[in-house]
Amino acid sequence: MLTLENLVALLPLIVVGTTAVVVMLGVAWQRHHGITALLSAAGLILALACLPVASGALSSPPLMVMDGLAIMGSVLVLLCALVTVALSHHYLTGYIGPREEFYLLLLCAVTGALGLVASNHLASLFISLELLSMPLYGMLAYSFRAERSLEAGIKYLILSAAATAFLLFGMALIYARTGRLDLAGLAAGLATSPDTWTLAGAVLMLVGLGFKLSIVPFHLWTPDVYQGGPAPATIFLATVSKLAVFILLVRLVMTAPIFESEWLHTLITLLALITMLGGNLLALFQPNLKRLLG
Repeated sequence: MLTLENLVALLPLIVVGTTAVVVMLGVAWQRHHGITALLSAAGLILALACLPVASGALSSPPLMVMDGLAIMGSVLVLLCALVTVALSHHYLTGYIGPREEFYLLLLCAVTGALGLVASNHLASLFISLELLSMPLYGMLAYSFRAERSLEAGIKYLILSAAATAFLLFGMALIYARTGRLDLAGLAAGLATSPDTWTLAGAVLMLVGLGFKLSIVPFHLWTPDVYQGGPAPATIFLATVSKLAVFILLVRLVMTAPIFESEWLHTLITLLALITMLGGNLLALFQPNLKRLLG
């Protein structure tokens, strides 16, 4: 059951979500770029201030856990989001068109990232990942009058949907084997040695998360999307999105026994080595700074 302690543990996420609603109502009432940016920054700072209270909560929500890993991830997500808000204000000052909705999209994405770093259940994992990804489509295509920005948004939309399909299929295979969606239940259901179907499910989940992390060979979308998107959206995608998914991958490796398979450890190690080597070699040929980040 949802208790007061659960709500206290969720306080940072609730604060950011409430800030998004306040910003939306403020935009509907009267547009003001500076006030919208200040409200967004104030909400993120308030969420940061709530983290010590959330970490001291007596119990955790049913679908999430506010442990040390989640608190560390939340701090980094909120700090990166604050920097993005500051850069967005400067970037959007000269933008011709509506500017306030960019902060609304950013706050929604931050809410998803906070849920993702604390996810302790495959359902909350998927919902948080989509809440993080969907606003990014709009953020990347925000300068839609520029051809490259619209192209970046469409590319990320299509390829992200494909990656989500891999992730969901992997979850379905693991659920068919265990009948549980919470990570503790997965740990109990997979206590024995993993079979072929669970290994296939873990690999499919790894493919989906590998797209979000731009791991080689799932990185081909990254330079085009980084180059085409507005600078604040690119910065947010390169920091908050990657950070939240990496924290989630660490939690899966630490919690789910299927990810303790020696075969999967070897695969993850190989992907990490190829990504570091391939990323640095490809960066040598990039004259564009944003593509270099990708």
